[in-house]
Amino acid sequence: MGKNEMYHSVAEIMGTDIEHIKEYVKENADDIVGCGYNEYCIENMSLIKLIEKCGTHPQVIDRLIVHHITPRECEETIWDEGLLTLSHALTKKTALSDYLKELGFEFVFDGKQIFIYRHGNKVDTAGNHGMTNINMRLGGAGTLNDYNVNGYLFVDAFEIETVKGWLGSPEFLKSLSIFYNDYNIADGYADNCSNYYVSFEVPLNKIDIEWFDASIDEERKTDILLKYTINALAYSEMRIRPFLPMYNPIIF
Repeated sequence: MGKNEMYHSVAEIMGTDIEHIKEYVKENADDIVGCGYNEYCIENMSLIKLIEKCGTHPQVIDRLIVHHITPRECEETIWDEGLLTLSHALTKKTALSDYLKELGFEFVFDGKQIFIYRHGNKVDTAGNHGMTNINMRLGGAGTLNDYNVNGYLFVDAFEIETVKGWLGSPEFLKSLSIFYNDYNIADGYADNCSNYYVSFEVPLNKIDIEWFDASIDEERKTDILLKYTINALAYSEMRIRPFLPMYNPIIF
């Protein structure tokens, strides 16, 4: 979660002493950060020097910690409801569905797509509705069927300016507000919420990594996550803040 824990994790994955990892990162930090690795090019990072230094190849990991932002009325609802997929949050009895019911909304999930009803009438969300991503969130043809719980890989790299879109109220309420051109839909919920960081452990076979195919195997996932972690460590060793911010991957 912090620099020291990340060094220990990399050393364990590489099956070597932590000092070998620290030496490698410090020796190569400028070059690593200079490459500006992100979701498009992280696999271009070469681990050959690290493997040569350690004399070992990475071990496949079986789990990791993911860091989630969730707006809730109080901490108790996190324990009572857990971390919810969108389809669960909208169609089961939750604080979010109760709030939306007061505004006349109800939702139906057929296993692939969420349908909106307001005051008993089905809402037609097809067509262009400005900047809202509501169709993408609801699922169906041509969308990602994104009903996952989303989180960041690194908790130390939260930058409020880059995650403000997630704060205050759930992303879906923002999409719904834009669709109806009524920001009170999102603001009314946000007024009663605080934002919580929730860190949780998840098996590697239950996660997808942003921009990578969901079907990649655990060995490739380990390789990508290891490279992201070395990238984060290189940023942590820079004495002068780099111009380009570190990429903090989203884990689904």
